[in-house]
Parts: sequence; C-alpha cells; structure tokens
Amino acid sequence: MKTEQVKELLKRYNDGQASVKEADAVNDWVEQELEQTGWNKSEEDKLAFGIALKLKIDAQINLSSEKEASGTNSLKVTRFRMISAIAAAIAIVLLGTIVFWRMRNEDASRRYANDVAPGKNTAVLKLANGQKINLDERNGTLDTLNGIKIEKAANGVVVFTILDRDADTRNQKNTIETPAGGKYQVVLADGTKVWLNAASSLTFPGEFGGQQKRIVSLTGEAYFEVAKDKTHPFLVETAKQEVEVLGTHFNINAYANEADIKTTLLEGSVQVSASGQHEVLSPNQQSVFKNNALKVSEIDPALATDWKNGEFRFKDEPLESILRKLSRWYGVRFVSELNENNTPSFTGSVSRFDNISSVLTMLEETGNIRFYINNKVITVK
Repeated sequence: MKTEQVKELLKRYNDGQASVKEADAVNDWVEQELEQTGWNKSEEDKLAFGIALKLKIDAQINLSSEKEASGTNSLKVTRFRMISAIAAAIAIVLLGTIVFWRMRNEDASRRYANDVAPGKNTAVLKLANGQKINLDERNGTLDTLNGIKIEKAANGVVVFTILDRDADTRNQKNTIETPAGGKYQVVLADGTKVWLNAASSLTFPGEFGGQQKRIVSLTGEAYFEVAKDKTHPFLVETAKQEVEVLGTHFNINAYANEADIKTTLLEGSVQVSASGQHEVLSPNQQSVFKNNALKVSEIDPALATDWKNGEFRFKDEPLESILRKLSRWYGVRFVSELNENNTPSFTGSVSRFDNISSVLTMLEETGNIRFYINNKVITVK
C-alpha cells in the first residue's frame, strides 16, 4: 500500500468512515503494536510509552523539516520523506489515541467496579393513627380512616379518596417520606398531585374540608399540580417560606443542606412569602430565597423539573451542587479532595435511570476530575 493510501486509510479510520475490513486491518496492526510495546506492563511503563510516542512525533516532524531546509536531497526525495513523516505521525497519533482511551477505559472500569444503581419508587407512609406503611411491600387498599380511603393504585401512586364528607378529618395528619435513592407520587383528597424527590417528606391532612386554606408542609423537593379551588387557596409551608396558590403547576426545592430555597412556576400564578417579603411569580419565573433576601428571575423551567422528567440537567452548575443531587438520588456520600476555591461548573444532561457511573463519566469528560467508587463512598480527585 502506498504512503498516500496509508494516510487516507488512517484518516478514514480516525473519522469513523473506514469499512469493516479496513477497520479490522487497522485494529490488527494496533494490536501488534501494543503487544510489542508491552501492554500488560505497569502504569509507569505505560506512561513512559505515551511519552515515547510524543517524542516519535516530534522526531518525525523535525526530521522532515531539517531535510527540507538543508536542500541535500532532491525535491522528489524531500517530498516523499515529508509525506512519509506525516503518515508516520498520523499513525503514531492514532496509536497513541487508542492506547490513551484503552488505558482510560481500563482505569474507569477499575474505579467504577462498585457501580451504584439509580433510585426507585420507594417511600414510607405514616398515617394519622400512627401506622407506618412501607409502600414497597403493600398494594391495593392500605387503610380507611375517618371516611378517607387510602390505596396504592396499580401504577404505584398513593391516592386519598373521600368516602364520607361529614367526617372530621381536619386533625388527621399524614406524612409520606422518601429516603435517599427514592421518589414517589401521591394524589391528595382534593385531587392535587404531588411528586416527591429523593430525601423529601410531605405532611398533609386526610382531606381539607372545613378549612379556609389547604395547607401542607414540605421538606426537600416536590412538584405540585394543584387542583383548582378559588375559595380555598393551597398553601405549601417550608422551614423558611410559604407558597400560596389557587390552582397551578410549580416546583419547590427546599432541602436543609441547600443554601437557598427555589420556587419555580410552570403554569398559573403563585405568591411566595419569606422573611416579610412577598413576590408573585409568573410562568417561567423562579424565586430564590437566600441570605434573608427574596429575588425573582426568568428561568428555563426544565432545569428545575429535570428530576421529575427522569433527567439530570445542568447549566453552568457548580460541582458541589451536582454532587448533592447525586448523593440524594443514588444514596451515596462524596468525599472531595478538590481545592474548595477552584471547583468547576458543568453543563450537560444525562438520564437519572442510568447507574451513577454514566453521570460520573460525563463529568470526567468535561472537567479535570476523577471519581473513585468504594461501596457507597465516592472520592473526588
């Protein structure tokens, strides 16, 4: 095969355009090269091999430049050697790239040997009578309390249904809690739908009859689709703020280990109150309560509701924030060895239904960091 043909073959291979037969030929050549360079040697030897490849590239380029400058060879010979040098450099770069990725993949498989599965639908329901129900283990009708039927539907959603509207259920407080690595959906007696993110809880009455406001309490994060009732506003209480609505779709992020509380509106209108301040949100707006200040800005709501839609979506998001999300969803603990004053931010998206290695791989490809999984503890370097 002529030099130009070799050069073109390697280019097609590098661009992913080579035929199966051509790719097999290149792969066979690479395997031979790897065997000759002692692929199974130590990491130090592999590093030395990588340096040697770099030196070969430099030597080929320098040699061709010197020959051309000296003028000691004919133009025909000089051109041939330059082409040969370029082809050799391409081959060496290709080999070095394959070696690098193989080393990286082997390194990743070793670091991710204890991969962690994603979270799932799991929660505990604490009823007003003190009963605790593990929702992983029960199906169908769970209980009937003071005229309220509580059942787990076929799709896994917990539904509260009013059977007796004359029953007094105002003090009948129930709580649904998701652990780290869990999520769940509940339909309240008024028809309001609530999706709970991991490590969250919602406390609510069996039904809202006889009350001027429909009041629930939230810790963690939840997405609400509130049933419309103009005469009975819906109120979500968190540790530091209140959100009041008539009927709307919105998301509240109020985790205790986050520095701020974020309320994002997708449909309708809500009033956010915190520390004596009040803001009314319009769709695609988000309020952030931080350092006793309540501020409103425009936002892509998909970034706030990614978890509900089965995604992780990041836009210039600091690594610390991302790791807290991963910790809650995968039930892991991160130990960082990074400089606190120089941590990166990331933009990208990945499915929440993948193992944690998929997310970590994305972060590694876009930042100068490495993750090491040891059971449920992940070290960041």
